[in-house]
Amino acid sequence: MAADSTEPRPTHDPATDNTSAGTSTEPPKKFPKGVVLDKDGKPCRTCTSFASWAAQTKSALKASSTPPKDCPPDVEELGRSTWTLLHSIAATYPPTPTPREQSDLKSFMHLFSKLYPCWVCAEDFQAYLRKQEVKTGSRNEFGNWLCEAHNENFDCLVEAEEFRPRPLARVVQHGARLREQSLEKPVDVAEYLFRRLHEVGVRSVHGLPGDYNLVALDYLPKAGLRWVGSVNELNAAYAADGYARIKTISALITTFGVGELSAINGIAGAYSEHVPIVHIVGCPSTVSQRDGMLLHHTLGNGDFNVFANMSSQISCDMARLTKPYEIPFQIDNALRECWIRSRPVYIMLPTDMVQRKVEGKRLDTPIDLSEPPNDAKREDYVVDVVLRSLHAAHNPIILVDACAIRHRVLPEVHDLIEKTRLPVFVTPMGKGAVNETHDTYSGVYAGTGSHPDVAEKFEASDLVLSIGALKSDFNTGGFTYRTSQLNTIDFHSDHCKVRYSEYPGVAMRGVLRKVVERVELERLARRPSITVVNEVKENRDPSPTITQAWFWPRIGEYFKEKDIVVTETGTSNFGIWEAKFPQGVTGVTQILWGSIGWSVGAAQGAALAAKDAGQDRRTILFVGDGSFQLSCQEVTTMLRHKLKVTIFLIYNEGYTIERFIHGMDAEYNDVVRWKYIDVPTVFGGTDETVRKFVVKTKDELDALLADKQFNDASGLQFVEVWIPKQDAPRALKITAEIGAKFNAKMDG
Repeated sequence: MAADSTEPRPTHDPATDNTSAGTSTEPPKKFPKGVVLDKDGKPCRTCTSFASWAAQTKSALKASSTPPKDCPPDVEELGRSTWTLLHSIAATYPPTPTPREQSDLKSFMHLFSKLYPCWVCAEDFQAYLRKQEVKTGSRNEFGNWLCEAHNENFDCLVEAEEFRPRPLARVVQHGARLREQSLEKPVDVAEYLFRRLHEVGVRSVHGLPGDYNLVALDYLPKAGLRWVGSVNELNAAYAADGYARIKTISALITTFGVGELSAINGIAGAYSEHVPIVHIVGCPSTVSQRDGMLLHHTLGNGDFNVFANMSSQISCDMARLTKPYEIPFQIDNALRECWIRSRPVYIMLPTDMVQRKVEGKRLDTPIDLSEPPNDAKREDYVVDVVLRSLHAAHNPIILVDACAIRHRVLPEVHDLIEKTRLPVFVTPMGKGAVNETHDTYSGVYAGTGSHPDVAEKFEASDLVLSIGALKSDFNTGGFTYRTSQLNTIDFHSDHCKVRYSEYPGVAMRGVLRKVVERVELERLARRPSITVVNEVKENRDPSPTITQAWFWPRIGEYFKEKDIVVTETGTSNFGIWEAKFPQGVTGVTQILWGSIGWSVGAAQGAALAAKDAGQDRRTILFVGDGSFQLSCQEVTTMLRHKLKVTIFLIYNEGYTIERFIHGMDAEYNDVVRWKYIDVPTVFGGTDETVRKFVVKTKDELDALLADKQFNDASGLQFVEVWIPKQDAPRALKITAEIGAKFNAKMDG
């Protein structure tokens, strides 16, 4: 290799170019530094960079910084192209090659070293091959051989004042200096990643610091991102979930092993519920991984992929950032997949990649986040089938579910509602998806868990336009829908289904738009919608005790436009069905995954997202005492970032939903009685930063909800609401009973 060779190089140096006395009286021709001479003593075009070649000519090339299009490649362009070729060969070489394939690769490398156009590089490579025979036993072995060739010849690119041609073995591998010199706008990997996050809408990043991500965190401010910092990784994942539900996408940074596994429950919930989170994991360097070093936060077995493999089951894209030339593409693809598929992605960032240079010019072009269009003919066919059914129906209705929110088709849904004026229902997971003050809004449908009037109206329909359905147990009242697939048209993000005919690859957005455009209103049979109100008077009994039946309609009167309402798994998720939302309210629930304690972190993330978006919105959290004990530390993050969150802690002495499923008086459903009202103070709150209340009667709650200062909610507010231990929303009782029967069901 050139870096190790002691032989003089034929690079011309006028200062040392002396012709022996008596050999010639003609002065030697002088060439600029950097011009490499061929074996015949003349300048070698292939071995010389374009800049040096242009400098020794008398033509207009001197004024040019780039070679003409028809100019032969110089040593730099040749080197880059060579790297592309050899990298592709290494990447596609079989993991377990046959003897013939091994022999062919060895022959190719030796022949290539002889035919390489730059004779200096060719000789360097031939010398290296004599020292280090090509290893072709497997894809990894060949790749490692190329790495060794790279490492041994790392310093061969530039030497002081004198140009030295790039040896082929140096070009063969990563060639950091060679590639970085060819970059038009070099940026560090961490900067590239964080600027892309900012581009797609992220402004605050949740997570916890760890030694494998610390250097990366230094890049956040430069990209316009704010570090949130949570109390633990699980809460940070919950918060990232809540943030994404308000701002469409979010980011979470954890450290290898211990940090990412702490967050994995929250990421699994986001995957389950179609929430897009970019999970960035700082991990050990590629060198440490290659050498299988026994590092902290590992299982001690040298396997650095084990945790990533776990996350692969709950991520729609995996990006291991180990090769600088691939990293920009990997990042862009991961963010696009996260957005389009509305699910988490996993990005593994080794410590030695954080500051590696990549092409920043790509940042001048935004990531294409547009959905792939449907095939026009197939889409038109589905639209025709839908319209035939819709025009023929006698009592059609619309049902809006969670994936209409997650996959961002609410504008199309609202257009459909406004044009057709058909009665519209939401599922529990779809609550907040539509304007509940619209005269076509007809309530929450969840099978037998529905309000009787809602169930009667829904089940009388002969055609349901179901948009973004997630037909889970709690979302359907324990699978108690009283409708038939024969009377249902399903619209999904990746397919549509008309009755029993499925149309894969035909996404709902394009179909909904054309249905809105082409529906013939004069052919629609439109029945009156039912009137939905907050039934406060109907559910107020003479007792001063706050009951679930009265509490939720009363809370519905407290809500105002644009509120963000977060409800915890348990009584809150079921009780909120009985509260009618004003226009623009966003409902945030986790009904499918149902991780107890999720709502506290999610409320923090949702409130922060609203703040980042410049929106003056109240975030209102409803959480039971048992759930609150799991994740209460996130109150300190709310205080730290001065978020406008009002917390209604429902004190009912334990795990109510579990009591109604099994073990009403069982000890395992009890929790220790905390002094909940003191929790905000313990976590850093003062009389200036938090207002605290305990309400035990209907009158006390009425007075609080009528208080102007309380309604203004200028900061953190904490309300401890006492509700009897064995009280629960009607829908919860029904669904829990069905759930208990499912749990007890035996095969056969």
